[in-house]
Amino acid sequence: MTDARVPARVVRTRFPALRDDHLRSLAQWRLVQPIRDQGETMYSFADLATLREVHDALGLGTPLKAIVRQQLAARQGQLTLFDGTAPRDEGGRARVVTLAPRPARSTEALAGSPVDTSRAEEAFERATAIDGLPGHSRGAVMQAYREALAFDPALVPALINLGNLHYADGHLPEAAALYEQALTLAPDAFEAWFNLGHTHHDAGRFAEAVRCYARAFELGPESADACFYLAVAYEKLGRSQDARPLWQQYQQLAPDGEWIALAREFGE
Repeated sequence: MTDARVPARVVRTRFPALRDDHLRSLAQWRLVQPIRDQGETMYSFADLATLREVHDALGLGTPLKAIVRQQLAARQGQLTLFDGTAPRDEGGRARVVTLAPRPARSTEALAGSPVDTSRAEEAFERATAIDGLPGHSRGAVMQAYREALAFDPALVPALINLGNLHYADGHLPEAAALYEQALTLAPDAFEAWFNLGHTHHDAGRFAEAVRCYARAFELGPESADACFYLAVAYEKLGRSQDARPLWQQYQQLAPDGEWIALAREFGE
């Protein structure tokens, strides 16, 4: 059954407080999803509910920017401030961590655990070589990381990458446990803090997400991704005053970034 749609001219008649620039902004932030049909802009009935709420809020004198914030923050889920459009494995989402040169890594292992560094590194390199490549099952990659950890339980990159795979599968508690284990071994691991923030964010624990993203941004002040997600988490908590300077920092860190238009809008 085809979804019936309402033309923009009807929307303007029904909701006179909505100007064309309002409608463009709502479409830009994906709060409504108009389509073009035979030269006319059309809105779904689902869009009408959002348009009615925005219209009523404008009638009460609420600025559009504040309305957009409220609408975006109300949409919970996987990075739902932006309707889930940010990919998990690109940009700011969980990423594969490579193995640092041996002198830079801790050689400390868990108490009572036999360590075979060479075999651990061999299994780790085998895992990263196929991690994310088409034609290789995620289970095989997980098994290779587990093999690396069997030979060296303190191999932090393996813990983080295994956590990433659980995260990609939507297994947030398992992913969080692995990131936390990595942080007990390497308290300054940027990737562990950053990705742990994702698990809290996606579970709706925004205060914990702020804590993790803030620590990640402290460790990597050049990271536009950490800056971005920290701002998002603050917005989800309704703390726009804390998010605003971060939106401004994001503009400096990523002047051509994917979310630069949003950062400019919210950073004012």
